[in-house]
Amino acid sequence: MIKHRRAKIILVALLAALVGGWLYWNRPVRSDLANYAPSDSLAYLEVNDLSQVAGGVEQTAAWKSLAGLIGARSDLLPSRWLLRIAKWTGIGSAETVVLARSQIAIVFTGAEVSEAGPTLNVKPLAVLIVETHTSPRRMRPVLEKQIDEFARRIYGQPQLIRKQIDGVDLSEWSADASRRIVVAFVETTAIVGNDEASVLNCAAARLGKRAALTGEKQFQDSRTNVKASNAAVFGFVSKPGIKSLLQAFALYRAGASADAISVSRIFADTIGNLAEGVGCSATFVDGMVEDRCSVILAEGLPDKLRTSFTPEDRFASNDLPFVPPDTHSVSLYHFRDVESLWRDLNAAVSSHADLVGAIAARPMLRTLLKPYGVDDPDIFVHAVGPHLEIIRPDNISPSVLVAEALDRGTLKKLAQKRLGPRLTTETVGNSEMMISSSDNWAMSLSEHYFLSGPADAVRRCLQTRAQSTSLASVDSFRKADRLIDVSLPLTTITYANDHHAAISFVELFSQQARPTFSANGPAIDQAARSLPYAVSVTMMKDKGLEWTSRSSFGLVGSLIVAFTPESPR
Repeated sequence: MIKHRRAKIILVALLAALVGGWLYWNRPVRSDLANYAPSDSLAYLEVNDLSQVAGGVEQTAAWKSLAGLIGARSDLLPSRWLLRIAKWTGIGSAETVVLARSQIAIVFTGAEVSEAGPTLNVKPLAVLIVETHTSPRRMRPVLEKQIDEFARRIYGQPQLIRKQIDGVDLSEWSADASRRIVVAFVETTAIVGNDEASVLNCAAARLGKRAALTGEKQFQDSRTNVKASNAAVFGFVSKPGIKSLLQAFALYRAGASADAISVSRIFADTIGNLAEGVGCSATFVDGMVEDRCSVILAEGLPDKLRTSFTPEDRFASNDLPFVPPDTHSVSLYHFRDVESLWRDLNAAVSSHADLVGAIAARPMLRTLLKPYGVDDPDIFVHAVGPHLEIIRPDNISPSVLVAEALDRGTLKKLAQKRLGPRLTTETVGNSEMMISSSDNWAMSLSEHYFLSGPADAVRRCLQTRAQSTSLASVDSFRKADRLIDVSLPLTTITYANDHHAAISFVELFSQQARPTFSANGPAIDQAARSLPYAVSVTMMKDKGLEWTSRSSFGLVGSLIVAFTPESPR
């Protein structure tokens, strides 16, 4: 009996060892998807665990508060225990296994630009990388089916062509020469793009036929700076990508005329030369999304800017006498010396630009303060102190600039010059407000502060000061303010009301028609108001700038809301 019992124990132990060994051998090992990104990629975004992201979203305070009221499921991914089993064992339907095990990345390789009359059309060239950690025999039919259904939904009756180029099997669904979906499979990975060359370049990077992004120092530095290994989402924008974004921004603001295109290129090259790369990560912390971004500046630039950029003392972030309680956002700037920073910034931009850029740099920088009514920044920075505020009443209206008034006489002359000879005056509380008769712009010298902005907004700021009812009294602001470590050498702090963005994000997952959950409007509004404001801080590090924020759903959530078409419910 003793021998029989020992045999049973040994058999059970062997079976347990076999099962454990099989699970260990079959477990998905994380791949570095940046090996698929060519070294000259403009931007890169990766998500290594979809279930982790879904679980993180479900645990945010915003999702818990709003999902039920708006009609979204509390669980974004149903049957999570089945997904865990499928992930670790590979057991389950092919669709479940692929969903549970997949890592995904998006690579932006370039852009196609075309003109249609006065309209400039820009088509981003993007590639989706899906590492399934599943055998090609199981995963390929699943993905091809999904892509075929997607192509038919957007193209109607697309033409499917299969071919092989440089040893890579390609499948292409196309409606015409400019609208296509191209797919290549490399081992357990699918490469899906809207451009054949981009898909082939990503495959070539993985096969070692061309340099990959993992070999770029700035990319690896960015991963380290933003702690990408522990992040739910990681993104990187290269130097060419930064210039492309700057040019797109300039064209968006100025239009697509021939002159605007030339100016936008000069602007992008000049400002883009200041940065070598930008890395960002997102993690879930205490019911919010924490975004961390690192801007790697050109060599030597941080040392040139640090002295004037980094403040000597610490922030008093709750001292906001002019900020109305219903303000959309407020940014607080705290430098060591504004005039020195302005001089250092001008010198840095000129030194990193070519001849044309150096000539254009100074006029371009002078326009930075133009939206705040400052026509002569050289005189302005000489007359103000190191503390500045930008108060944004809403998403549409111009902002109000608040600065410490060190030289009241100079600032009053600047105000009179900007507002014109026919300005009118108005007394608000104990302060005098000067108003332009031509464009309703206003400026005020209130004790040792200078304000500039639209008349209604400046008046509201002065009334807030007189009534002592600022944003600092709002509970959502106080919750956000407690998240900040003011002992750090922070240069900027921004508080923003992202309640509407949080509602819009949750609404994307609503299973109800809009009129149904609109009936819950008061309850939704109350739940949103209980959430903390989004808050972000910036400071100078050894190699560049570090920006950190806490918000309801983070940068990725904001981008999803911005680029998802509104559903007609």
